[in-house]
Amino acid sequence: MNEELYLVAYKDIENKEIDEALWLKAMSHVGGDKKRAKWSYIELRVDQMLRDPALRHSVSKKVRKPTHQSGAFMMWFSLLFCFTVVSAAALADFGDLSLVLSNGFYFMDFGDLSLVLSNGFYFIDLPSLLIILPVAIFFGISATSWRSYGRCWTYTLGGAKLVSISEANSVVRCLKVMGDVSMLMGILGTILGTVILLQNLQQITDIGPSIAVAAITLIYGTFFKLVSYVAEQRLRNLYLN
Repeated sequence: MNEELYLVAYKDIENKEIDEALWLKAMSHVGGDKKRAKWSYIELRVDQMLRDPALRHSVSKKVRKPTHQSGAFMMWFSLLFCFTVVSAAALADFGDLSLVLSNGFYFMDFGDLSLVLSNGFYFIDLPSLLIILPVAIFFGISATSWRSYGRCWTYTLGGAKLVSISEANSVVRCLKVMGDVSMLMGILGTILGTVILLQNLQQITDIGPSIAVAAITLIYGTFFKLVSYVAEQRLRNLYLN
C-alpha cells in the first residue's frame, strides 16, 4: 500500500495537483531548493495520507494494479488466430466450387482445394500501408502524448504494476483514436483509389487489379482497427473496470 501512496504523491507533482501548503512546508525544510523540495513533498504527502484514513482511501482510487496477466497470451493468440484464418481465406484456391445435392441436403463441394502462396502478394501494398499506419499513430499522439503512445503496448500486456487511472484513460484514448483513424483512413483511401480509377477508366484495360488495389487500404484500416480495439478493451479490463 505504501508503494501506491508514493506513486500517488509523485503523480500529484507530475499532474501539478499539489497541496500548496504542503509544498511550502517542503520548501522550508530544504531551504528553498525546488529540486530537493520535490522529494521532501513526496515524503510529507505520504506521511499525510498515512495519518488520514479518509484521505488514504480517496487517493487509493487513483492507482490500479493489473487484475490478471493470463489475458495477454490469449490476446496475442486471438489476433494470431484471426490473422491465420484471414490469410488462409485469402490464399485459398477453391477450384471447382459447387453445391452437391445428397439425401435431400445441399453440401459444398470444394473440389481441389489448395493454398496458393503467390496470392499473398495481392495484399501487399506499401502506399496503402503508409496511408494508414503513420497517420493513425500521429493522430493518436496528437490526441494524447508521446508518453501515452509509448505506454500503449506495455500497459496492454500488463507490464506496469501500478498505473494511475488518468494515465490508463489517456492510453485507452490513444488506442481508440488510432483505431478510429485507421478505419477512417482506410475508407478514405478506398474512396480516393476509386475516384482515381474512374478518372482514368478509359485508359485502363484491366479494371480488376485497380479495384483490388483500391480496396487494400480498407483491409489495412480494418485490421489495425481490430488490433487497437482488442488492445483498448484489454486495457480497460486490466486497469479501469
